[in-house]
Amino acid sequence: MNLERLGSITSELSSSLLKSIVVPQGGLRGWFARHRTAAQRGRNGRPDGRPECDLDVAVAEYPAGPVILMGGTPVPDEAVVAALHMAGGRSARVAVVPAAATANPEEAAAAAARPFTRFGMKRVEPLLLDSREKAADPAWVARLREYDAIVLCGDSPARGLHVLHATAAANALREHVQGGRLLVGMDAAASLFGSRLFPHPAEEGVTVGLGILPALLIDAGFSGAWRFSRLVRAMSAPEASAMLGAGLDAGTALLVTDGEAKVLGESTVTVLDPWERTAPTEDRPGGLKVHLLTDGYRLNFRMRRATPPEPQPAEGK
Repeated sequence: MNLERLGSITSELSSSLLKSIVVPQGGLRGWFARHRTAAQRGRNGRPDGRPECDLDVAVAEYPAGPVILMGGTPVPDEAVVAALHMAGGRSARVAVVPAAATANPEEAAAAAARPFTRFGMKRVEPLLLDSREKAADPAWVARLREYDAIVLCGDSPARGLHVLHATAAANALREHVQGGRLLVGMDAAASLFGSRLFPHPAEEGVTVGLGILPALLIDAGFSGAWRFSRLVRAMSAPEASAMLGAGLDAGTALLVTDGEAKVLGESTVTVLDPWERTAPTEDRPGGLKVHLLTDGYRLNFRMRRATPPEPQPAEGK
């Protein structure tokens, strides 16, 4: 037997096999999740089954358009500059929608518009879609579809959910961002975009969000030990086993494009990942993986992987 020839044949077969392997979109974890049996789909959690795609970051379908989540004032300049470019420049038409405002929608819209007009955006307009009647009205929805970018603002997730949930306006927001156009959530309104949210800032309960960014529980205005503990408790529930929880501090934003987020601003985004949670033992409580992300960090939702910003070259080099 010609051993040299045999080695050559083995090498050729190995090369051909490697070239034929195609890793599916979303990774192998996502492929196995999509092809699990119906019985497995009926059970929630590991290892027998996983939740459906709106509660599973590995297989969730994220919109084509950019989404910017702003945790609260002060709004990071970097986030406003990113919005300016992604909306189409200073002449882009921007609607400011105070759907989550409780007291004075006009004042809420005016305050939300200031960061954008300060950077020279010329066509930032209030669109006072602040009731379920307007959110279901074809004329108001048609106006919403006219804009290059939409900014949702307000101080109450519960109010925003009451106005928008299961309405034609909510469908228009999804179509807007799925079509590649910019959607911004400011302060409490940013919490609406996930699959789940806390409707009340001082209460534990979790409810269904708009699902624009599926498999996420978003808590804007995140600060203090109690808010952190509340998010931990929510992400420890069986339903959240394949989700991610994100707490956005004031002064910080997340720029999300195609399932990857970049942190902008001077404060912190706290991300809780229950997928690799540890089981409690006699001498140690169970735990979740925690990412504390600062300016420039990126987080790939599907891979559950955080990466630091690229190092800047030293001056003079």
